[in-house]
Amino acid sequence: MCELKIVKTDRPISNELKVKLIDYYDFVKISNDKIINVLKSDSREGYSKSYYYYIRDYLNRLRILKENMIDIKIVFPFEKRNENLILKEGMLYLTKDKDLVYMNLSSNVYDNCMTCKVKPFCVFYLNKVISENKLKISIDKERPNESWDRTIKELQTKYVKTKVIEIKS
Repeated sequence: MCELKIVKTDRPISNELKVKLIDYYDFVKISNDKIINVLKSDSREGYSKSYYYYIRDYLNRLRILKENMIDIKIVFPFEKRNENLILKEGMLYLTKDKDLVYMNLSSNVYDNCMTCKVKPFCVFYLNKVISENKLKISIDKERPNESWDRTIKELQTKYVKTKVIEIKS
C-alpha cells in the first residue's frame, strides 16, 4: 500500500533546489535507514569511514547530494519500459522546514490506512506538501493514500509535464 519515512535534515541545503528523476530501484534503496541517515546528516557516527563515503558517493552519483549539500526539492522515481520512462507513484520531498518526506505508494510496508500507526504523520505531511506547493487537493483523512496518489500525480504534472518520456537511441 505505501511506505512513509520522515527525517529532519541538518545537512546544508543547496540554493538551487531541483526536481530529479531516478530509477525506481535506486528510489527504493534510498528508503534504507542507513542511506537515508547519510542523506539527512553529514555525521559519520555509527558508520565506518569507508562505508559512510561509499553511501555518500552513491547519493552524489544519483545527484541528490552535490558538494555535501542536499541538491533536490523533489525526486520522482521512474521505471524503464520498452523505449519509455514511466513515472512511478512515489516521491522524496524536502519541506521548507528541512524535513525529508519519502513516500512510496508501490511499497507494502504499511498495508491498510484504516489501521496504520503512522496515519497522523501521514496526514500532517501530506497537508504540508499540498500547502507548500499551493495545490488544490482535498485530503481524505480516512484514506490518505488516495490523497497522496493525487498529490504525487499533480506534482509530477506540474514539474515534469509528461508521464512518459521517450528514449531516443
